[in-house]
Amino acid sequence: MPSPSPRGYTSFPSSADLFYFCTTSSTSEEDLNIHYAPPSKSSMKIGVLIFGNDQIQMMDLAVVDLLAKIGRNGLSRLNAPTAAQDEAVDELDIRYVNESGEGSFAITSGARMPVTNSFGDAPQFDILIIPGSFSASELPVSAITLLTTQVSSPEMIAIFCVSSGILRLAQSGILYRKRATGPPSLIRTLRQRYPETIWENMPWARHDHLWSSTSAISALDMVAAWMREYFWDRQEALQYSLTAAGIAPLDHDEE
Repeated sequence: MPSPSPRGYTSFPSSADLFYFCTTSSTSEEDLNIHYAPPSKSSMKIGVLIFGNDQIQMMDLAVVDLLAKIGRNGLSRLNAPTAAQDEAVDELDIRYVNESGEGSFAITSGARMPVTNSFGDAPQFDILIIPGSFSASELPVSAITLLTTQVSSPEMIAIFCVSSGILRLAQSGILYRKRATGPPSLIRTLRQRYPETIWENMPWARHDHLWSSTSAISALDMVAAWMREYFWDRQEALQYSLTAAGIAPLDHDEE
């Protein structure tokens, strides 16, 4: 099976593009308008944002575990083959962030997770994960400041909103004229309250680096899609980590 191209297309070029590529007299990347995805980072910071004091569904945090599997520690614990471990991400620094930066937050099923940072001292993250919440309370100013600062940074690679977590991003104003989705039980309210956002009836939606899902289950497919795109240069590690998580390969549906 040939190695995937690092070219940044997420779909095939149009007929017009193919004609231009074949007939242009220049072979420079600039003239051909060919863009290559950069290599994936070997060290990444992942921030899980917790708003309010409501419980977080344990299932919403499954995407964190999925991302962690491609790290060196994750693949080592899975006894992955040497080829996969050689391609592992060296470091995945996962932080859990709330307003105070103290104590722990409640998870359904009676579990708790320690907090590592506050909104004020959180580092710039490469990836943000916003799990769902049972509350629709307004965001504090500190949370809006954190979100807008993080999302506007050129270092931000992806923001993943799991289920009702999309409400938090909508409250911050970041979804203005952006495509997004949310839980079926909330989508009507979201459309009424935030009509400037393009709400889609899809299991998950993407607008540039903003990703959103209808549920914790579809969020796994969403993050897997991002991983396939971003970790194009770590195919052995990628495939082993996704398989270990029970994510079917892309060609599974074609058989």
